[in-house]
Amino acid sequence: MRKLRTGDLFSFARVIKASGIREELVGYLQKITSDSDLTRVGMTTILMVIEALSDKKAEGAFYDAVAPVFEIDAAEVEAMPPSELFAHLKQMAEENDLPNFFDSVFGTLGRN
Repeated sequence: MRKLRTGDLFSFARVIKASGIREELVGYLQKITSDSDLTRVGMTTILMVIEALSDKKAEGAFYDAVAPVFEIDAAEVEAMPPSELFAHLKQMAEENDLPNFFDSVFGTLGRN
């Protein structure tokens, strides 16, 4: 058996979307992690994003968007282990202070 690659995450996302099991999955994840409504909202949001990225065009666009930032090509992003993808995304967020950026954006939008 081969190790998981980032591309496999998108295949799993297509299964979640096609099967319509998002709510059941959220309920299961909520039971094993926490009972809070905030946890449920967060997991639902994450799974909605994953389902949106399950489209082949979105998957390719994701690879094309992050590859230059990671300074590798799109095929390397697709082939990397998921743990490496998440490490790169975390590093990208930290080095670019993305939480502060999004706070500023949403704060500005909320004032209009």
